[in-house]
Amino acid sequence: MIEYKKGYLQIISDFEIRTIMEEGPDIDLFIPLDLRTLNLYIEDMPEYMDNRIQLNEVRNIIIRFATEKNSNSCTVHFLRNIDLQSAVMNFVFNYKNHHIKLKRKEYNAEMHIISSL
Repeated sequence: MIEYKKGYLQIISDFEIRTIMEEGPDIDLFIPLDLRTLNLYIEDMPEYMDNRIQLNEVRNIIIRFATEKNSNSCTVHFLRNIDLQSAVMNFVFNYKNHHIKLKRKEYNAEMHIISSL
């Protein structure tokens, strides 16, 4: 298990986490998933939504965030290839009171966004 922590951003992962860009206050983290189906679980989803969002054949995740004092948002990109142009989905969330947990399963991967409180 790997733990990445910088400021309020915390990621606990069964997958490798690499810094691929650190330019000024911006940091890009690269997490290879090897074309797995990814089940995304977001705590406190609205009742009308199922408990997960499923993405097929995700090769990599890139998490982009800034280390500036008042910045607690990151962008999460789910990629079919190595570049951002291959993104199948992305979203922004405030990680100040939440953390990310990535779990490796036999045939898929799980990403949980969980309250840190």
